[in-house]
Amino acid sequence: MKSIQLAALAALAASTSTYAYAADAVVAAEPEPMEYVRVCDAFGKGYFYIPGTETCLRISGYIRAETRAGEALGRDSDRDGYGDSFDARSRALLGFSTASDTEYGALKTYAEIRFDYHGGYGGPYFASSGTGSTPQTWFYFGYIDFAGFQLGAGESNFTVFGDYAGNVMSDWFTKYGPFQTNYIAYNYDGGNGLTGVIALEDDNGTGKGYLPDFVLGAGYTMGQFGIKVIGGYDESMNEGAIKARLDGEFGGFSAFLMGGWSTDGDRREVRARYGSNRYATWEGDYAIWGGFSAPLSEKSTFNTQLSYDQRKNFAAVANVEFEIVEDLEFTPELVYTDGFAPDKGSSWGGMLRLQRSF
Repeated sequence: MKSIQLAALAALAASTSTYAYAADAVVAAEPEPMEYVRVCDAFGKGYFYIPGTETCLRISGYIRAETRAGEALGRDSDRDGYGDSFDARSRALLGFSTASDTEYGALKTYAEIRFDYHGGYGGPYFASSGTGSTPQTWFYFGYIDFAGFQLGAGESNFTVFGDYAGNVMSDWFTKYGPFQTNYIAYNYDGGNGLTGVIALEDDNGTGKGYLPDFVLGAGYTMGQFGIKVIGGYDESMNEGAIKARLDGEFGGFSAFLMGGWSTDGDRREVRARYGSNRYATWEGDYAIWGGFSAPLSEKSTFNTQLSYDQRKNFAAVANVEFEIVEDLEFTPELVYTDGFAPDKGSSWGGMLRLQRSF
């Protein structure tokens, strides 16, 4: 009996201990699986999937520092129209691209913010607030691109579809079109070399009408050669402008020739009162641009541009672009102008730019 009692007590004690241990135990939660960033190469270099989504994101941009000097490019410190002092500028640019596939095609967006510093001077491309040294922030691009349609803020399709005016930095002496605007556009690419664009654009409050401006363009590329024609209509002026462009590639050598014509170039009384229409930014009836790019070595390229308009304004620009290392470029540029304001005489200028892109 004594043995049976001892055995029963031992069994009871063991049972009670096990129950208490089970009741007091803390069970650790299973660790959740970590989702690593996945590369998205369907839309190009640099894209990755936003975790938890099927949307791809790319962050890009550059840091730029440049110096300028000479009457054609120096700082106009006394606002007399002459660049009579040394000038320095800096910029940081951030771009955000998204892309995803849908049953109707790719859905894309792009946003770009520019941070400019031009110490103590506003200048033509900086929103001046007097003579202070406040950095300027620009929301420059912000648009949605879906199934060929593009809607939002960006540069005028009259300028973009015409491929700007060469690979030089100072391409703006003979102006070739407007830039920032809000717009809705449809871009066509037939995959057979045929491209086109049709767009409605805001005139940025400069017009006297209530309708948007209109842009229409078409292009065709065959092998190493291409041609484009683009027209813009300023509804408030009831006038417009047309540009035509030829491009060619010969090995590593490339060249272009572009001409522009304004429908209101001869209406001097209208131009004197209201200015030229929004798309004819050059002076007079017509303007011509041309230039070429040629490789000098594996890491250097020579670029040039010549331009001329009916008012006998002439500009010649040339530079050499050096790739120091991948994504780091150094570019010296030389400019000669003749006929431009303020005294219609000739002038020289030079620029040095260092840019790190990512």
